[in-house]
Amino acid sequence: MPQFFSTREVAELAGLQLAETWRVRRLFEDGTLPEPPQFAGKRAIPRETLPAIFDKLRDRGWLPQTVEATR
Repeated sequence: MPQFFSTREVAELAGLQLAETWRVRRLFEDGTLPEPPQFAGKRAIPRETLPAIFDKLRDRGWLPQTVEATR
């Protein structure tokens, strides 16, 4: 399993639709979560931050309370 994920990959893991990828981006853009490193102009989101991302998405009502990573 990869150690880093793009914003789109995190959205897919969370079960979000492609059009909802903005929800993951928003967590970084508004300072809810610190910006991860970038590679080739894209976020390289470390695996260990996935639980925090899913928690914040749930806090905003953007994920059901029981969703878990699909990979």
